[in-house]
Amino acid sequence: MRKFLLFAALFVAGAVAAHADELSDIKSRGVLVCGVFSGAEPFAFQDPASRELRGYDIDFCKAVATRLGVKPEFKVVSLDARIPELQQGRVDILAAVLGYTPARAEQVSFSNTYFVSQMKIAALQQDGIKSVASLAGKRVGAVRGSSAIAFLRNVLPGATVVTYEDAPSGYMALAQGKVSGFAATEVALHRFAHKLGASNPVVVLEPAVGSEHWGLGIRKGEPALEKAVNGALLAMDKSGEVDTIFNRWMGAGTEYQMKRDFSVTPIPQK
Repeated sequence: MRKFLLFAALFVAGAVAAHADELSDIKSRGVLVCGVFSGAEPFAFQDPASRELRGYDIDFCKAVATRLGVKPEFKVVSLDARIPELQQGRVDILAAVLGYTPARAEQVSFSNTYFVSQMKIAALQQDGIKSVASLAGKRVGAVRGSSAIAFLRNVLPGATVVTYEDAPSGYMALAQGKVSGFAATEVALHRFAHKLGASNPVVVLEPAVGSEHWGLGIRKGEPALEKAVNGALLAMDKSGEVDTIFNRWMGAGTEYQMKRDFSVTPIPQK
């Protein structure tokens, strides 16, 4: 019995050791499995013609895999299941619109910043609203349960926050004059303005009412992989590859007309 217990203990210890270094496992397999959320254009979406996954997150996964010397493989995850998928080892990293929060940081490790999502407010051009401060005391829309609500209450405490089930509903409420402003991510606002606002133009007001730093999610307790991923991101930033990816999906030649205003640096702990 004692020999059996010793053998069992050694077997378990050996199994743990075999999987203790995820980076070694990835290089041994020759594949980096990236968990991505495919319902978030331009970050990750299925190309209707080729049926392939494309987007900002997809390009980052490909670039990191290349710098690790392996091939990328993509697994589509839902927003609710993305962290459990990582924790249970079904994916190696997450590139799934994963914004940093202290609660999430207790569950997964975050890489350096690879995107900063700015929360801004759109207003109808015809209303002549020029700044966020001009919305004081007015009705401002936001998606129910979104981080925009807390940002609005902090920046515009006198405004009436009206919530909607989803972003298209909130944007249509703005277009119909039911609210004076609508708060959402800058990416979403530019996309809606491009697709829906030709007959009723909107302006995206400055400054941003809040921001959310995104990182690639890495399983806790994997310092070698975390160091390698951060090294890849820093090398991409230095070489200009981060700029290339950003401009491809959100730059001046796209419907978003955005400028990159962040660096690949550690996410501020807040």
